[in-house]
Amino acid sequence: MFIGNSKMAIRLDENNGSIISLKSGMTELTGVSARSIPLFALRFRDAEGKILLLSAHEAGRFEMMHKESDNENSLELVYAEVGEMGATVHVSVRLPHGDNRSYWRLEVEHQTELTLEWIDFPGLTVENGLTGPEGKSRLLWPGNEGVLVDRLDIRDANKWIAYQEAEYPSRSIASIYPSAVPTQFMAYYNEHAGLYMGAHDDQGHVKLIDYYGLEGDIRLQFRLYPASEGPGLYRMDYDMVLAVFEGDWHDAAAIYRSWYLSESSARPTALASRPGLPEWYEDSPVVVTYPVRGTQDLDNMEPNDYFPYVQALPCLEQLANAFDSRVMALLMHWEGTAPWAPPYVWPPYGGEELLAEFANGLHAKGNLLGLYCSGIGWTEQSHLVQSYNKKEQFDEQQLASVMCLSPEGTLPYSAICTGQRSGYDLCPSQPFVSETVLNETERMIAGHCDYIQYFDQNHGGNSYFCYSREHGHAPAPGRWQVEAMKHLITRMNEASEKAGRKVLFGCESAAAEPFIEGLLFNDLRFNINYTIGQPVPLYAYVYHEFINNFMGNQNPTQAIVDYEHSPENLLYRLAYSFHAGDMLTIVLKDKGEITWSWGTEWNVTAPDQESVITFVRTANAWRRGAGKAYLFSGRMEKPNELKNVAQLDIVMLNGRRLTVPSVLTSKWSAQDGDQAQLVINYATESSETDVVLPKLAGAVLTVVEDASGERIRKAKVSADGLLRLKLAPLQTVMIVFPKSTSSSLPDH
Repeated sequence: MFIGNSKMAIRLDENNGSIISLKSGMTELTGVSARSIPLFALRFRDAEGKILLLSAHEAGRFEMMHKESDNENSLELVYAEVGEMGATVHVSVRLPHGDNRSYWRLEVEHQTELTLEWIDFPGLTVENGLTGPEGKSRLLWPGNEGVLVDRLDIRDANKWIAYQEAEYPSRSIASIYPSAVPTQFMAYYNEHAGLYMGAHDDQGHVKLIDYYGLEGDIRLQFRLYPASEGPGLYRMDYDMVLAVFEGDWHDAAAIYRSWYLSESSARPTALASRPGLPEWYEDSPVVVTYPVRGTQDLDNMEPNDYFPYVQALPCLEQLANAFDSRVMALLMHWEGTAPWAPPYVWPPYGGEELLAEFANGLHAKGNLLGLYCSGIGWTEQSHLVQSYNKKEQFDEQQLASVMCLSPEGTLPYSAICTGQRSGYDLCPSQPFVSETVLNETERMIAGHCDYIQYFDQNHGGNSYFCYSREHGHAPAPGRWQVEAMKHLITRMNEASEKAGRKVLFGCESAAAEPFIEGLLFNDLRFNINYTIGQPVPLYAYVYHEFINNFMGNQNPTQAIVDYEHSPENLLYRLAYSFHAGDMLTIVLKDKGEITWSWGTEWNVTAPDQESVITFVRTANAWRRGAGKAYLFSGRMEKPNELKNVAQLDIVMLNGRRLTVPSVLTSKWSAQDGDQAQLVINYATESSETDVVLPKLAGAVLTVVEDASGERIRKAKVSADGLLRLKLAPLQTVMIVFPKSTSSSLPDH
């Protein structure tokens, strides 16, 4: 059965509805294994957690009907007597005339007491054209803020990040939306065409969004978690979208952003018009993070030279002066309980007076205080501070009743931070959890902090799976957990407003889409993607006008990158964050020295301090000066290409080399419609590059050469559409496009 138009053609197996061909023009995108993939698979569970798995290939009867109207082609697929439970499944497919997008929905009806745990839909494979960095094919995956994959085996070789079935107890960086996967689409493309696969869902339903190799192809997987209980009808209330496009990852992201900006009702308030933001947020502080006990996560917890807290004030003031910017001291191992031992953190190590003295000293110089926490876990035993044990409280208060449970109803130990603690995952649906979190939050707010990265380990802001049948939610993952977390985050922000101090909250990794409104400042984890491929600022492209994040403490870069053989890697990571519109972070070792990342041993030779300080000072000046309208509240656009750029290798500890350009670029639209493109030389040598501007051949453009906007020159685009730029070491320049030409540039 076939539906199609001049842009897109889809062919389904007439025997079972499998997607066996999807073409963009004449370019085939599906893999040869497509026929073996069922259009849908369903997993049910009974009250004891036992699994019943069904698929489209098990239907006793199958019908497919084609319809055509003045506006669209459509298919209706009916699967009857599916599997031993005799379920009925309806699938609808719409392809509007002249559109490059098709829309897919599914409904399931059954008459059993089982819970529908997940729906794998629509089943699809694409050809595996991923042949390495020199190849023409790429897979765009939205995990950890976005990554381009050019080989499958890199990820497969790393058990920590490799594809795994999503089960409970959950992995911290499982491929779950809204969690470490913050947005709802992925794409595969080559030099001829691309395939976009996305969920246009503004209600925050939980999904697994992932990929893996299958029979020589690539399986693109969306697993939808409806948490639908008992007999009756479940009907999807959003579209799964398959679309074709030409271009690169920006063009795929533009499909999703177009929906998000024009059709989604869940958009947060744009920064340019958002009331009540703390004034420091717009002023772009540099985040300075360090521990006050030990040197890294699994170290001894003896106080170091940054304790008492005020011991760090001279160092922080020196850094603020060197950066010509306010700084935010973001503390680790400050908890008076035990580091990374949630949910209890207060009072701070050494007592409230010591931390208050430190906060007052920071604020007196215009600087800021931030605190790391460790999410909504329950620590029974700290492995860092052996005296910290909550077993007695756990038993006396019968707290097993508020913990996340497995599908079988058992209470397993959490799989999160097992080196630091033993314990459980708290279920956010339970009043004990929200009241405990709010109590700790209120005390931190009263302790004069400006920012609380509360949801470390809760990547993206979401909770972990829970299958309890006693909590009042469906006994499966689903939208209920997103709503519970949104409610909790809203109450935390209300506590800040009630206290009369606007404190911001955040999580580890970028806040996933449903949580952006309440988590405005987050500890990014793009560096995890070095284990997968090439990080790209997908998250910033879709959401930057709504949120500013910071570079994050960069853990676990120390386990991935070979610092000795790629000394430019920290400058590259700083430049990457800067070009993505994020605020910058440095991590300190002893004596106030900047180190490579959190988790790096303090006895490792530090990076060159002068070049790092120079780059941070220069980049942050752009964020606060001539580039502010773009980098604070602007919208990222597809940049004009750079040519003739030198390449650098970031060497991984496993021997792999990630080749990156020595000059980075990003393009932005300001709220008033102005456009500008940053060109960033993060190398310690001068560089030359050409900006490709074919539509502006012969035009004279403004090039701003410093963040103050005082050094400005005019530059003419050559007849062949190239603008030659000469960049000093660690220099950023900005090309300003006049409105008369900006408005005619492609709207990506």
